[in-house]
Amino acid sequence: MQLKPKRTAGRFNTMLMQRAYEAVDRCSALELSYIMQGFRQKANKGLTERVRKALIDNRRTLFPKGVETEEGRESVINTLFTFASCRPKNYGVYKNYANDEVEELMANYEHDLCEAGENANPEQLTRLAQALYVLKTCEFENVFWRVERRANQLAHEGQLDTYNVTNILRALSHSLKNKMCGQDKTFTAMEPIILANLDMIPDRDLTHLMYAYSIRNVGNPELHAAFERRLE
Repeated sequence: MQLKPKRTAGRFNTMLMQRAYEAVDRCSALELSYIMQGFRQKANKGLTERVRKALIDNRRTLFPKGVETEEGRESVINTLFTFASCRPKNYGVYKNYANDEVEELMANYEHDLCEAGENANPEQLTRLAQALYVLKTCEFENVFWRVERRANQLAHEGQLDTYNVTNILRALSHSLKNKMCGQDKTFTAMEPIILANLDMIPDRDLTHLMYAYSIRNVGNPELHAAFERRLE
């Protein structure tokens, strides 16, 4: 949920921003998420950088349980997902610097994300895939491998729904700055879930699925025929 105050005076907003700057280094992971959500519309690059540095410098304090427990995985994945969703999208001429900063953040969490990806539940796995996609990192394909492997396990166990499948395949199809990753057999393994629920998939999710299968040039004829029937 995003915090959306109706309106604040400029002076009051400046005071809130200053308090946020001062509090970042003392915040818990949940409090950092609140700050990121509360100031999302401001797209303040300075505050985003303070949060990023806090996530790196205070990693063990923020996540004392690591990702060995369900609670630990939930906290790490949700916090990084919030960071990915709330960081400014336009860095202009500083785009390369911003990309380097994301790579540094990911490097610090790489081991944790690999371990989390291997044990995540369906919702955690989906948010992890979405965070990787939104951050548009060029590196750390090994994290995506864990996401893919876990997605296949959960699909085989019947634990994935169409929301999970759509967002995981979307992330794989746009990963590594649209270079893509993942194996074709993963897309094939997800087909029964899609076909069984095709009539209930929202139009927007359907377009993501159609893109994922077409750009990868994968999918059995039955799936593509079903897509075409859905468009009629």
